[in-house]
Amino acid sequence: MEISNNKINEILKKEYTLKYHDKSELIDVVWPDFVEVEGCIVIKKNTENSIEINIEHIIHQFGDRTGFEASESHVHMIDISNTFEKHPLEGLKFAKKLLEMWSTKLKIDFPEYEFILILTYHDDDTILRFHRLRESEEIWININNIEEFEEGIIIRKV
Repeated sequence: MEISNNKINEILKKEYTLKYHDKSELIDVVWPDFVEVEGCIVIKKNTENSIEINIEHIIHQFGDRTGFEASESHVHMIDISNTFEKHPLEGLKFAKKLLEMWSTKLKIDFPEYEFILILTYHDDDTILRFHRLRESEEIWININNIEEFEEGIIIRKV
């Protein structure tokens, strides 16, 4: 439940210009708009009014919907902040929190689906990605052999 008073509603209606952006890009990373298109869950970019994909092309290029989602629905921490480029471990800490937030948001938006979230850390960058878990498709990454990966890895099923 959320309630608000008239004062805050009037303040929110006022037009104003933000100093840096129309919309905080960080908010879109932390709490993204996840959308379903052709059975695929992807992150809606704030510049997109709608998302259209050619599913036949997707299957041909990525092998299946899972491969497409894992490739399309990811974020590099060094793309979020220059700080994470200079201090990669700070990016890893941020990504761990982001993993928790995306897990929650995906379950709120799509409670009927299960997801695999994958956090990888290698030398200078952390990447967070996800895909929907499907009975008809393999998981994008072999979760039974995570010790064999060169990267540090966290896999979460929600």
